[in-house]
Amino acid sequence: MSDDSILKLWQVLNKLSLAILLYDNKNNTYCVNTAAQILFDLKHCDNLDSTAFNAVTLLSVHNNKHIAIESLFDSKTSTNIQLKKQQQSIPLNIALTQLSDSVSMLCLEPLKSDVIELYNFDRVISEISTDLIDIQNDDIDLHINFALKAIGTAFAADRSYLFEFNTDNETITNTHEWVNEGIEAFQQRLQNVPKTELPYFFEVMNATHLFQVNDVLKLPQAANAEKVEFQIQKIQSVLCIGPRLAHFNPRL
Repeated sequence: MSDDSILKLWQVLNKLSLAILLYDNKNNTYCVNTAAQILFDLKHCDNLDSTAFNAVTLLSVHNNKHIAIESLFDSKTSTNIQLKKQQQSIPLNIALTQLSDSVSMLCLEPLKSDVIELYNFDRVISEISTDLIDIQNDDIDLHINFALKAIGTAFAADRSYLFEFNTDNETITNTHEWVNEGIEAFQQRLQNVPKTELPYFFEVMNATHLFQVNDVLKLPQAANAEKVEFQIQKIQSVLCIGPRLAHFNPRL
């Protein structure tokens, strides 16, 4: 694509509501359309260098690490990132296209609550699993916390947590918990919870390794204890997943 063709294309892209960035690797300059200028709170649109994005906070969705603006134009960068803006976390889906030998185009789509499911769950979990491989024991709690935050953020959840069943499958303990802004944490309350307090939950998890409730209010009578506990935590829906092991001792 010639420079003239790129210019004509840019005249069209600049009118779109979708945020667009162009990067020229020969001159190390960026152009942003109006939507991207608003998204990133930038003062200028054309011939920007990377310092123009110093106030823009971009984070990896799976390990919470900062992402430099230039790394977004690396094909190995995840397609899902977060933009921290005015104490908000805005999930972004990104798509990279090479327009010429030197010019790349990046499309950024803020994901609203009604389209958050567009996140690829398998990709998020895969990236988290990769991040947890070969880490040192001293770092595992930090990485687990990042993983829980990534899952919770990606799916707009109030909280995500990790439970450990004891060896005889008689109690569970909340070992790690992430909560969204404005959500009360309950980790201290959920320590060594006996099977007798949540019998329906234990029964379902032992049988299927999956506890999914789309509406807590519709739980069966046999799950009254679980319903009370969920309502105390202001939980409206819940998904718990445990590994399928010969001897059931999952972290959930």
